[in-house]
Amino acid sequence: MSTVNTGPLPPRWPAPMVNPVRDYDWGSATALARMQGRPASGRPEAELWMGAHPAAPSALDGGDGRLHRLDELVAAAPEHLLGPDVAARFDGRLPFLLKVLAIARPLSLQVHPAAERARTGFEDACVVFGEHRYTDPYPKPELLYALEPVDALCGFRPAAQAARLLALLDGPRAAAVAEPLARHADGEECEGAPGSGAEGETACLEAAFEVLVTWPDDDRPAFAADIAREARRLLREEAARIPGGALTAPDRRALMWVSRLAQQHPKDPLVVAPLLLDLVLMRPGETLFVPAGAPHAYLHGTGVEIMANSDNVLRAGLTHKAVAVEELLHVVDGRSRPRRDVPEVELGPGEVAWRPQLPWFQLTRLRPAGGVLTADPSVTGPQVLLCTAGEVTVGCTGGDPLVLRAGSSAFVGAGAGPVEVSGAGEVFRAAVGC
Repeated sequence: MSTVNTGPLPPRWPAPMVNPVRDYDWGSATALARMQGRPASGRPEAELWMGAHPAAPSALDGGDGRLHRLDELVAAAPEHLLGPDVAARFDGRLPFLLKVLAIARPLSLQVHPAAERARTGFEDACVVFGEHRYTDPYPKPELLYALEPVDALCGFRPAAQAARLLALLDGPRAAAVAEPLARHADGEECEGAPGSGAEGETACLEAAFEVLVTWPDDDRPAFAADIAREARRLLREEAARIPGGALTAPDRRALMWVSRLAQQHPKDPLVVAPLLLDLVLMRPGETLFVPAGAPHAYLHGTGVEIMANSDNVLRAGLTHKAVAVEELLHVVDGRSRPRRDVPEVELGPGEVAWRPQLPWFQLTRLRPAGGVLTADPSVTGPQVLLCTAGEVTVGCTGGDPLVLRAGSSAFVGAGAGPVEVSGAGEVFRAAVGC
């Protein structure tokens, strides 16, 4: 990929993007290739990145036979590409990152820091616990839109529900994880918080999570095997022999995920996470907003994800990558509740928006239905246009129309005229938050 050492190109928007694919081991071997109508690469393809993050920046096709890195273009002339207001608000950075996630195996169970923690953790190593180091001074809230059904773990279950599920498992290991939740049920204190009420429930959920992620290394394989064996026993057990009677469909689904995670991570006690965390099934068209502090893991499916332009991740487990237990325990927040189905805001015929009330991003979806659709002109500044289905033509005032097919995208810089989309397809528009 060619780079730019001088000022940015003066492209006529929209500019076609060339986007990197991240080949993490949890990625699908077929989903992105199927979306883009190309042969599969033969390796896992997990994420399609569209943005200016330096770890994997997109490139713009300048029409001169060269590709130009978007992060370098933005750094060279932020006011030209972002607009003066956006450049000033976000320190000359494109504030959002758009992705397509193609999830064949569970991602790591992880937590993202809030803005202040990310800033101080990056700038002052004295406040960082353990070996973790922040990669940038920015938070990483995110919104996922399900293109296909998505299974996810996100946020803690109510304490009583988690205690009931853990109590189904025989043995001292599950009992040790459940013990803080039992204290809460009995009105006792957890870590100095009142035994009852919301504060007590939060403290006991966090205490149970701490027991799990700090489980002794030499007993982790036995823990995972024990929990998996119990999950499979319950799935086979007759209803009359299960405490409390027959398993509900959600109970069975959680236990099935415990068994599945144990097959993939046989030395990780976090295989029991589906009993402690909320197990979410997203149907196509549904959204999930993940705030700072909420433990979460995407398990399976395909979706469009928009986030603040950061790569600050604190991993707890279910991964071959490094974990950051000490710092994670300072960041995890039992009060942090993911939002299911962020309200749709209708911007006009054929366009809706999801606006989680954050400065970094918003996401809109356009469906021209074979006609010509003018995107809401109140959404201004830098934008990424991603086609996820069909074929569309996108254009701006004064620019040359550009055909996008599923899995391809275009960048629109600040100062471009209103975006027009025509054809029979679906387009997502990433932009700066309101």
